[in-house]
Amino acid sequence: MKSLLSRVESKKIDKAAAMLKVLAHPKRLAIVDLLGKEDKLTVTEIYKQLDLPQAIASQHLITLKDKGVLSSFKVGTKIYYSLAIPKLIDVIDCLEECCIDI
Repeated sequence: MKSLLSRVESKKIDKAAAMLKVLAHPKRLAIVDLLGKEDKLTVTEIYKQLDLPQAIASQHLITLKDKGVLSSFKVGTKIYYSLAIPKLIDVIDCLEECCIDI
């Protein structure tokens, strides 16, 4: 079987690695998990549902958006966030399954 480096172009591998790196934080994993269950949420909905300070939630959301994990759009004064790549929820599900016996 061919290695990952021979099957996938290096640009895509670099982007995937950057996404995994940014996901390597418990709060960011929780945000991605939450947005995987909802179509879109505002900053307020996210920080309230995850019981996070608003400033912390906003900082994580900006980081996730900058790395291409989330997308956002504005309606009036509210900013809505959603998963830029909905399949990322499969990564969360896989992590959850892998950690059951730990």
